[in-house]
Amino acid sequence: MKVIPFTQQSATGNAAHPKHSQVQLDQQRQFTQQLYNAMNSAGRVQSSDVTISTEIDPANISGQAKTFHRIAKDNAQKYVDLSLPEKQQHIQLYQETMREIMEMPIQVSVEPHEVNEALLFNNLGIDFMAYKELKVRIEMLELTEQEINDDKSLPSYKKDKLKDNIDELKARLEMAIDDLLGDTQDPQLAPESAKTPDNLFSLS
Repeated sequence: MKVIPFTQQSATGNAAHPKHSQVQLDQQRQFTQQLYNAMNSAGRVQSSDVTISTEIDPANISGQAKTFHRIAKDNAQKYVDLSLPEKQQHIQLYQETMREIMEMPIQVSVEPHEVNEALLFNNLGIDFMAYKELKVRIEMLELTEQEINDDKSLPSYKKDKLKDNIDELKARLEMAIDDLLGDTQDPQLAPESAKTPDNLFSLS
């Protein structure tokens, strides 16, 4: 994997995450520079034209995310009120799926192509598994958004409301990623800024 320092992509990052504080952007910039330096010293950086991004490519959703999304949707189906009109059932299913995605326990694993990345993260004192879990949850939300877009039974304004909810949840997970990466910049703050599954993934 090849990276460039965050400073070369800061303009794009600011546009993609307008709600992120300057502190979070600084933490992400420092982390990316650290990762770049670590990979460069290991001889893994061959050029400076490839960036690290926390964005999820909808066309490249991981198999783990697809598996957990099916489980989340199956669990959500149990809470749908079948006495409701069909459109309302669909809306309730999407809402409950979002809740499951944020709250259900998942156990991710390192894929073969992620081994080097995981080692680098761990060398920087970052819990790669916690990082990947957050990314997988974002991918699961992306899958739900795709289903909403493809749902022919819902009017556009209903879809927009559901997608607004997804955007809020994705932003929460992205901020959690920023916090996770930021923990390596100031270890003295770690006890106060530590996040638990309950307060990271809760919908409240």
